[in-house]
Amino acid sequence: MDWIIWIDLSMFLVLLGLFVYVFSSSSITALNRIYLLLHMVFMVWPLTQFALQASSDILYKKFYLVCSYIGLSMLGFAWFIFILYLTGRTNIFRKGRAVLLALPALASIAAVIWNPQGIFVSIKHAPEFGKQLESGPLFWYMIAQLLLYMLASSIIMVYCMRKEQSPRYRQMIKTAMIGMMTLLAFSLIDLLLNVVYKELFLSYIPFISIGLTVAACYIVFAVTRNRVFDIIQIVQRDVMNTMSMGIIVLDEYNMVIDMNRVLKSYLRLRIGDIFSEDLLAAQLKLGSRVQFGHYFAEQRKRPMKRIEFQLELEMDETRYIIVQSAPILDPRKKIVGRVITFQNITEMRKLVEETNRQNTLLQERNKELLIVQDELYRANKKLEYMAITDGLTGCYNRRYLMQQLEDEIAVKKYSVPFSIFIFDLDHFKRINDSYGHLIGDEILCSTVDAVRSVLRPADVLARYGGEEFMVYLPRTSHAQAMEIAHKIRGQVENNTIMLENSTELLSVTISMGVISIDEHTLLVQPDSKLLLRELVHEADAALYEAKFSGRNRVVERKLASTSYSAQ
Repeated sequence: MDWIIWIDLSMFLVLLGLFVYVFSSSSITALNRIYLLLHMVFMVWPLTQFALQASSDILYKKFYLVCSYIGLSMLGFAWFIFILYLTGRTNIFRKGRAVLLALPALASIAAVIWNPQGIFVSIKHAPEFGKQLESGPLFWYMIAQLLLYMLASSIIMVYCMRKEQSPRYRQMIKTAMIGMMTLLAFSLIDLLLNVVYKELFLSYIPFISIGLTVAACYIVFAVTRNRVFDIIQIVQRDVMNTMSMGIIVLDEYNMVIDMNRVLKSYLRLRIGDIFSEDLLAAQLKLGSRVQFGHYFAEQRKRPMKRIEFQLELEMDETRYIIVQSAPILDPRKKIVGRVITFQNITEMRKLVEETNRQNTLLQERNKELLIVQDELYRANKKLEYMAITDGLTGCYNRRYLMQQLEDEIAVKKYSVPFSIFIFDLDHFKRINDSYGHLIGDEILCSTVDAVRSVLRPADVLARYGGEEFMVYLPRTSHAQAMEIAHKIRGQVENNTIMLENSTELLSVTISMGVISIDEHTLLVQPDSKLLLRELVHEADAALYEAKFSGRNRVVERKLASTSYSAQ
């Protein structure tokens, strides 16, 4: 019957692969994804422990043993990442810190795979399964790193519980805390009974598997009862259903993927239907079908344009509907769907036909629509502004600046003079540690204001990351750039900030790296991205030289790359 076990295992792996695929390709929130990944880590230990006990071959036993401890080694780190997303502290898990945070777990996994001479765990001959495993020193390292991740998670949760006032948010953290404590309690019992004092007990009891299951069941029950994960979808659904206009959301194949309740009074549609002339022909009278036929023809002719027309629906009474259709575009300006809205103007039409006073009301309604459109336009402009600026300091963000530099370099065969500064605040971590991050944020904003007071209108200031900033000075020679750099350094040094509820004044200094391209320099690097990377690297190297030379200074760096040559 061994082959049946392998079939079951294969089916589990296939189902697991399908689960990962569906989960990865679905439009769900990041918190859903992180929890599902954590749940998959939960599944590894009981599955591999079952396979370990079901197998009689020593090679397979070793394989399952390695897999089970790899899953266990990942448990603490996976839980830690889940807590970061749950509490909104994902800024801790930035690219520069991701590998560092994962190092304890990765080291544990390496110890499991390497396991020299059974120094992690070894299999010995014994009648009982629990007494067949002999733990080594590296096994206790794994236990230590798991406890370390759990401790870090607990600190973050306790901190957030004390700072956060929202009952829903506190309930989310409380749920995670109870789940973690449940898992930790079962794990410690397993460690004592099945590892430390295993010789005192007759049989092995899988407390870790039980603990994982109990913790997962509690978390799933709690988040389902409190509807933690789907609050965004609930709000979106409530907003759509409270709108006075009917809304249809189509995908790129004109399939209905969402609609609100108001629409049901106009058309009989279900999610999954194809919004087409054939579907509407059975529901509409001839006049309405002709109007929709013109709409579909116009949409095929101008797929990227917003289309609006008036529709007369012959139902229990004539209804006058304003239909608006707008494409949904992804960042690459490719159509990924379409939104169609149905605004009922029947009453307005009747009032217009009856009296001039009703005509005034109709005009006011149209003005309201224009105001809504104007508000949407301003909101879009605000979103565009937010996408290219740093929320704290108000200066541009790194992505915007790098795109500007890349675009300008790409169109220049002969370089117009320009310069790049990279600077950051000296000993900024010491300020954060001494006065807190709120004071640190005030200092960042005050420093940005001081730098702006020196820069010209055409200069571009961007936050490069953390306390590091970059400045692009177009049409600026080396001599001009050095003059501006020293002015900026002096302005920041003389800038002081008074602490709230205190007479203490704070000031900071900056270290700066400068790189310039003069008009006599011919750029021969065909790849603008590569050239920009080299320029930024040189400026960054100058910044580090300024740091190691004592800080509060400006260091220039001459180009030494084959990407340019003197005329």
